[in-house]
Amino acid sequence: MKNTPKKVFILENGNYKELSYEDFCSFKENDISYADKLFIPLHGMLMEVTEETYRNFYKSKRRQKYIDERSAENNDFSYDMLTTDDFNGEDILADESEPLDEQVIRKIMTDKLKSALPLLAEDEQKLIREIFYEELSERTLAEKYGISQVAIHKRKVKILEKLKKMMKI
Repeated sequence: MKNTPKKVFILENGNYKELSYEDFCSFKENDISYADKLFIPLHGMLMEVTEETYRNFYKSKRRQKYIDERSAENNDFSYDMLTTDDFNGEDILADESEPLDEQVIRKIMTDKLKSALPLLAEDEQKLIREIFYEELSERTLAEKYGISQVAIHKRKVKILEKLKKMMKI
């Protein structure tokens, strides 16, 4: 132990008996059976414990020491260290995921869109597929079909309005 304990608690007939450390040392010298007794340090005192309690105590201490060493090697730190009166360290961890309600709305709208797309005419489906899935520009499509970009844009707007009505938006 780093410091000499002030008190020692020994088990006597199932109850703890309090001794000063000096009394304990003289008691230990006079009673050879105390060479096999197990003690753990608690708040500047020594307490006699069972073998199971002793093993669990030091197992826990070894585990904590192992975790602390690994944390130091990995440069881990706690966000609680950043907490002050004006700032909560956990606020650094921003939740960047899409809110659940928006996820549900997106799923519903996607399902409605998947149901509505097959109801469009073949040429309308093709234009939507080229613009939104193949990501072709209106200008590229205008050149491909030999019409103006404005005409392609008007067709796209008309088809999107039709889809909105089908989806009941």
